[in-house]
Amino acid sequence: MSTGDSGVSPDGTDIADLRPFEGRGPVRGRRAWPLLVCLVTAAYVVIPYLITPWFYQRGDTAAQFAPTWFHLGELVREGVWPVWLDPQSWAGGNYVAEALFGTYNPLNLLVWVGVSMGPDLALSTLAVKGAVLVLLALGTYALAREYAAAPWAAACVAIALPFSGFTLFWDAGSWPSGLMAFAYAPWVWVTMRRTLRGVANPLWAFAAGVLAVTNGNPYGTLAVVIIGAALVCEGLLNRNFPGALRLSVVGVCVAAFLPLVYLPLLESADLAVRSTGALFENSGKLRPTFGDLLAVSSPTHVPPIQAITGPMKVPATYLVWFVLPLLPWLRYGVLARRWREFTGLGLVALVYLAITLGPSKLWLFRWPLRTIEYFYLALVIAFAVLLSQGLARSRVRARLVGSAVLVVAAGYLSWAQDPEALRRVGIGFVALAGLSAVLLAAHLVLRRDLAVAAVAIAGVGAVLTLQVAVFDENASSRVWHVPSDVSLLQERFADREGRVMQFADLKPLQNKGQIAKLEQAWQHFLPGSMYHPAGVEAVNSYTGMGFLPFTRYFCMEYDGLTQPCGYSNLWRVQGGDRGSAADLMKLETVVVQPKLAEGVTPGEGWVEQSSSKDVIVLVREGELPWPGSELSWAPAGVEVTSAQTVSRWHQRVEVADAQERGDLVFAMLSWPGWQAELDGKPLKVSRTAIGLLTVTVPQGASGTIDLTYRPPGLLLGVVSAGVGTLLALGLGLVPYLTARRRRTRGYDQTVERPEEVLAPL
Repeated sequence: MSTGDSGVSPDGTDIADLRPFEGRGPVRGRRAWPLLVCLVTAAYVVIPYLITPWFYQRGDTAAQFAPTWFHLGELVREGVWPVWLDPQSWAGGNYVAEALFGTYNPLNLLVWVGVSMGPDLALSTLAVKGAVLVLLALGTYALAREYAAAPWAAACVAIALPFSGFTLFWDAGSWPSGLMAFAYAPWVWVTMRRTLRGVANPLWAFAAGVLAVTNGNPYGTLAVVIIGAALVCEGLLNRNFPGALRLSVVGVCVAAFLPLVYLPLLESADLAVRSTGALFENSGKLRPTFGDLLAVSSPTHVPPIQAITGPMKVPATYLVWFVLPLLPWLRYGVLARRWREFTGLGLVALVYLAITLGPSKLWLFRWPLRTIEYFYLALVIAFAVLLSQGLARSRVRARLVGSAVLVVAAGYLSWAQDPEALRRVGIGFVALAGLSAVLLAAHLVLRRDLAVAAVAIAGVGAVLTLQVAVFDENASSRVWHVPSDVSLLQERFADREGRVMQFADLKPLQNKGQIAKLEQAWQHFLPGSMYHPAGVEAVNSYTGMGFLPFTRYFCMEYDGLTQPCGYSNLWRVQGGDRGSAADLMKLETVVVQPKLAEGVTPGEGWVEQSSSKDVIVLVREGELPWPGSELSWAPAGVEVTSAQTVSRWHQRVEVADAQERGDLVFAMLSWPGWQAELDGKPLKVSRTAIGLLTVTVPQGASGTIDLTYRPPGLLLGVVSAGVGTLLALGLGLVPYLTARRRRTRGYDQTVERPEEVLAPL
């Protein structure tokens, strides 16, 4: 469609009437734009991987998500679902309480199984993140179309948003759970708004909301709340009371899933490392200021924000290159004329802007930079609506000067922030200025929307390539460079037999950026949850919540690495005749750095299997007590005749006679949710000083002890989710029943509103 002048008055001012869109038209044409969005986004996703294969394997992705996805996929393929708890993963195994992996989310199952079947973790991660980024782009396109943006304008912002600074370098690079939560946001938004308008069955909004909530990331749940509340306000303002009520009921149905997802987290919070500290605080970490948002189109602007490993080193507040240069060319009258329609959009933008500029910690929500992408989502939707009106043609010289001033200002702000980075800033300025010139030339000379769209979309790929070439991996996030070939991992660590515990302090190498030495260390040790794909049953695993008694005793970090005090504590006797921690945990192999083993004598029954300047491997001699069970110790006064592991969440112990009251100790952590019964009568479940699970056997007792696990609040969660689902199904039947009643009466008063032709993708 040509952009020709939509009308210029005799005095040279623009007549900014709403431009018509081709809402109907051929099906092929309506599918072409969303298909283009998917294909281009998928192609652009590969660019960072081709430049630096480690790009998508930074921070938590490498040490936590990729290996845990692999492990969860293996469990699902073995028939374990829902995967509530893996006792063999110790501090990192309480998946339902950590919530981050989305235990009940059906789409996550596809991710887990797919990764577990892949031969290389890096490639599997690329595929997962690529699919999520495409989902994000397509959802953004649908949302822009919902607000009546032209297809070409919607495609421009949809392709650009996944490659904005924070989304690309942080969520896609390090935090896939946050990326997934954000990818659901536009789908929640578009389905909820269509429910408000009465042009879509409420079940779609319910499904999108439930997927966002069950993903387990609190930022996804926050998005459901903020977007839903903003749209209800929009409905009330426009006196669309039936729509507001309908959407409110959908919100209640979605909220009914919150107990199922988050009750285990709340019940386990006292044991978690994040339970410490103030409820609200401002450390300045990952907290942007308003000034950081003034250079949203500068590709090489690095904001002065405190990141994970020090100062920010990537363009985390970058949005898209064509926003600032085009500001003088937009027709803003449409916002004034349609302000009631944009009430929800404006509220979402304002709320997220406030959170983004808020303190570093608000209860569960740390590091407000994480919410900037939600603010940007609202921003690009408004921009797409403005862009759809066509770029102005009047006062060309003044507008050119305005664009030039904005481009120069963005370059100056980037230079002022880091004057020593003149080369980097210069590259970004030249790129922005050059692309802006080409874009405006396409507008003024070719006079075609398609030409403007082509330059905008191609520019996204060009800027993406430039940014990755300049910044490489996200150096603000932790570097790992762990091996990714699954078969090689399993071959390399095949000699780690039985239950393994590792003691290694590799943080100095990581913190100093000694990557070559760090990569060499992975020949003998593995961080986080990387032992899962290696096929090793290791105590060490990555945990975002921790288990304070256990991790503090072993001086263990969240990533499974340890301080020197942990190894010496392993051999300490745990009170009375219980034996050492190594015995109570039923360890069979211990791997330790030689520097951590200096001056420490292993417990009785342990011998060196191998020793070198890099690693010492100790193995246990003799059999473990009660093999095939997690029972590790029983007091002398309690006679145990047999013990067995019935299933992952069920231990059974036969007690012949308890001459005196005593505690059985199990080689598992005592997470909330474990329950014990003696022939149907409840027994006390507690824990040792280091967090191992104990069951108290009363004096004179005999019979069968069953120790089982169910997530805290499971019954309440299931009932609540069930009620919410039934209510949503009932709400979803209303349109069908209404239509059927109309047909029965012999007439149909359904009238298609003009804006409804814009709803399809």
